[in-house]
Amino acid sequence: MGTTEKVAEFVVQTRFEEIPERAVELAKRAALDCLAAALAGCAEPTSQKLMSFARELGGKPESAVVGGGFRTGALDAALVNGSSANAQDYNDCGVKAGHPSVVVLPAVLALADKRRATGRDVLTAYILGLEVQGKVGLRLDYKQAEHPLNNMSFLGSLGAAAAAAKILNLDVLQTRMAMGIATHLASGLRANHGTMMAPMMSAGNSNRAGVLAALMAQQGITASPDIIEAKSGLCDTLAGRGRYNLEGLDKELGNPFYVVSPGIGLKTHAVCHHTERAVSAALQIMAEHHLTYDDVLEADVGTSEAALHVLAFQEPADSYQGRFSMPYVIGCALLDGKVTLESFTEEKLNDPKVKEACKKVRLSFPDLPIWPGLMDVRPDSKFVGNPVTVRTRDGRSYASRVDIPRGDPALPLSDEELLAKFADCAKFTLSSEETSRASKLILDLDKLSDVREVIDILMKPGKVKATVETTR
Repeated sequence: MGTTEKVAEFVVQTRFEEIPERAVELAKRAALDCLAAALAGCAEPTSQKLMSFARELGGKPESAVVGGGFRTGALDAALVNGSSANAQDYNDCGVKAGHPSVVVLPAVLALADKRRATGRDVLTAYILGLEVQGKVGLRLDYKQAEHPLNNMSFLGSLGAAAAAAKILNLDVLQTRMAMGIATHLASGLRANHGTMMAPMMSAGNSNRAGVLAALMAQQGITASPDIIEAKSGLCDTLAGRGRYNLEGLDKELGNPFYVVSPGIGLKTHAVCHHTERAVSAALQIMAEHHLTYDDVLEADVGTSEAALHVLAFQEPADSYQGRFSMPYVIGCALLDGKVTLESFTEEKLNDPKVKEACKKVRLSFPDLPIWPGLMDVRPDSKFVGNPVTVRTRDGRSYASRVDIPRGDPALPLSDEELLAKFADCAKFTLSSEETSRASKLILDLDKLSDVREVIDILMKPGKVKATVETTR
């Protein structure tokens, strides 16, 4: 029995009752975080354009569009919701998986809405989708800077297909076919980083591919039944022959579940994770030493050449690029003493004071094992955070380094912090009463007999956020 067959068998045979309570609780928290990101992201221009496009396409009103106020076909709902959840890069983080929830949960919810599935059905499929993409990803010796393909798109399509197959109750052979079809549909070239294609293709399309693949497999359409291990298959394509090891993978499935270990990190700032440690260190310096922006002469941030493949925008043209700009996010931290959703608006981006603050940020490249990125790091990797030094106009110098940011699996958000994040993201769409109701239902997802009880709240139309329009 090959790897793909063993993975499919695990997906088909695993029941909700067999999933440990710890995994279920962590999955509910991750789902709340992912849907928070979708509620905030649905107001972004990319999401609004996709919503308009989905309306024009029409389609059977079977699956809700978060913040859209309408239902459409499951494929389009998966595309739009996945893109919205990824639009602000406020989504969760997983070792060798990238942003795991955003490429799985929208696919699950699209089909769950269509089928009026239970909350337990949703959680089972979601946890299994995370498991498949995460555990396969952990077996790859993948280096992001060396590869033109977006790894998250391909692993995400695999996980989304496994999750969608579970929601549809496909058998082992159909599940193998779904994974084979989805990885063929997967796409994402790193040259599109910083454009509208980035959130659409790395997340939206992964969800759409997973849903489409499972529905096609259900109808008897076939693909390679061994896509994970096949010659010129998924692992060959992403890592290269000889740069992965699938031996014993089946024994690691659910032992423990990926959502438990290595676990999923939840962000405290809507920025690229390559900047999270630096932002935390800069904010720590400003707060602990009671500094104001007027005190600051300059800030030095240690980073790596590899990180700049992702942090590619020294002078961002729009809010999305701003999240991938070390000078911009640190400039906001120095100027405001915080980095929030409001740090990424048209007004903020064009504020002369912000532009001035960005020019105070200097990048350096110390001889340190700085955190290498989600796709390159491993659970046993030894690394440090970005060293940050702030120098003041009167000659003082303060340094800090945050190795483990708040929200990391080793330093998880408290329930209060997570609920506050959800409320902050939901303010673009929901009333305070609706926010409270939705968060309670998501955290009680295993008790819902029909997932539409919470989806009907999440689909309420949102407000359009003012951000910079470019040719992205």
